[in-house]
Amino acid sequence: MSADVRGLLEDACPGHVVTPEHPAYDRVRLLFNGAHDHRPVAVCLPRNTAEVRAAVLAAQQTGLPAAVRGGGHNVAGAGSADGGVVIDLRLLDQVRVDPDSRTAQVGGGAVWADVDLAAGAHQLATTGGTFDDTGVGGLTLGGGIGHLMGRYGLTCDNVLAYELVTASGEILTVSPECHPEIDWALRGAGHHFGVVTRFTFRLHHVPLVYGGYVAYPAEDPAPAIRLFRDLMQDAPDDLTCTLLLERHGPMQKPAAVMSVCYAGDDPGYRVTLDKVLRTTLTPLDWRIADRSYVSMQLCLGRLPFGLRHYWSARCTTGLPDDLVEGLAERFAAARITDPYNDTVLIEPIHGAVRSGARVPGAVPFRSARFNITGMAIWDSGLHDADAQQRDWARSVSRLAEPYSTWGEGYLNYANHEGLTAARGEQTYGPENFARLRRLKQRLDPDGFFRSGYSLLPGVTR
Repeated sequence: MSADVRGLLEDACPGHVVTPEHPAYDRVRLLFNGAHDHRPVAVCLPRNTAEVRAAVLAAQQTGLPAAVRGGGHNVAGAGSADGGVVIDLRLLDQVRVDPDSRTAQVGGGAVWADVDLAAGAHQLATTGGTFDDTGVGGLTLGGGIGHLMGRYGLTCDNVLAYELVTASGEILTVSPECHPEIDWALRGAGHHFGVVTRFTFRLHHVPLVYGGYVAYPAEDPAPAIRLFRDLMQDAPDDLTCTLLLERHGPMQKPAAVMSVCYAGDDPGYRVTLDKVLRTTLTPLDWRIADRSYVSMQLCLGRLPFGLRHYWSARCTTGLPDDLVEGLAERFAAARITDPYNDTVLIEPIHGAVRSGARVPGAVPFRSARFNITGMAIWDSGLHDADAQQRDWARSVSRLAEPYSTWGEGYLNYANHEGLTAARGEQTYGPENFARLRRLKQRLDPDGFFRSGYSLLPGVTR
């Protein structure tokens, strides 16, 4: 890195620029998905919105590729730039809760654990990531699937306002009333248009949930998939379940692990739910109880940063029996012994997600029923060239393709190689994709922000 480049970045973030010779460099550059082993020339760590603005302008002056990192959880590796400049928001992690107005001001570099704990102190919550170490920014800007979505909608449905730094250095307060076109785009396609340094969220009273997880044997997971499907088909909005086909427990045996979060207050339904989950199939592990929402968020544990991931996802209109059988066969072909941990994830799209947001947004998958993801996971770079892993994940989403019209569907699970303009148009639809392109041309004509689908001709990640 030249002295000129270093000087520009140091002026923007004095004392908070990490370069390869810094002892913290390898820790700071690490992403959730270790398959993206990027080595940026510098990582800028701004401490406030003014420094974010300065870093955005300085990074453009360097002429180097750039990336913005929130929580670093993006599976496509969008939070780093090999040989470029990273604007890392981790120091913007403040959370300020107003229990009277039931709102929270959340920094763009916070993770969901920060929000859950601060809001939970007042028995408040909003829809957040199902893993609490997920970054607030990336999850929200892609829509945001979580345990409370059936009752309260996607994460982006609960945003009241954004503070946005654009490529030109403008600092905008964005809401449905102020810059409504940008507000529309940030709800489901928000990675393209700037750096969100602060979110204002609506919070909800969530004193306790009945939740946790139940695991069933999955030598043949088809019965567990059907149980999950039938349960969610008739579920009240207060219930959100997800299903993971994965290795589980001390013996690391194949299992169907269903997370369960009932945020309602009908004791009769709780009894019915308990009976269905305990008697339809025989559980091998039961961890469902009354608990705080903070405890619910910790139930599935955390995946360590640095594992290798390749995900392939599709949103579908249903989960018919032939797809159930196909997914069961694909899981039977998965590699779940070390160094591999292949997983099938099935999430519902239901309740308040489907019934419509309070304000319009670019989220493309509200009319879907399920999001199905093949997650190939392995533990070191020694196996990065193993094409079988990626082929297996793709085979899961190919099974779902006949029941899907959404391209990648849920942007937060898309791999970088799928982020083409053609896929983007298929996902958002021609009219909305053209609308996003027009906004991109206005706010960022040179394509400085390159996460997500390619919105400008000739400009890719």
